[in-house]
Amino acid sequence: MARKSPYPELDALQGRISELSHLKQNVLMTYAILGGLEHSVERTAAELAERMGVPAPHFSRARRELEAAGWLEYTHSEGQIKFFRLGEAATGRDVVVPLHNRPTG
Repeated sequence: MARKSPYPELDALQGRISELSHLKQNVLMTYAILGGLEHSVERTAAELAERMGVPAPHFSRARRELEAAGWLEYTHSEGQIKFFRLGEAATGRDVVVPLHNRPTG
């Protein structure tokens, strides 16, 4: 009997990203683990690159390419620091109203 995974969303994401490079898969899984399917990850590119053990320029390039392809979605900025969350391609969900600004209040 097949054992049911305690993390079906991560399993589904892993299936969707299997054709991407290992670096891009790791970037997306890092965002999934830290932010889930809906929340922005409020860490700098340098922090995330260090956590993953890759050079920051490699991380940033992969993140730009993932954003352009719809895997990641820009949510907001604080100064010059940009923050992202999983995009529609990663979540498999259609976003009715994309998040462009950080909610206030």
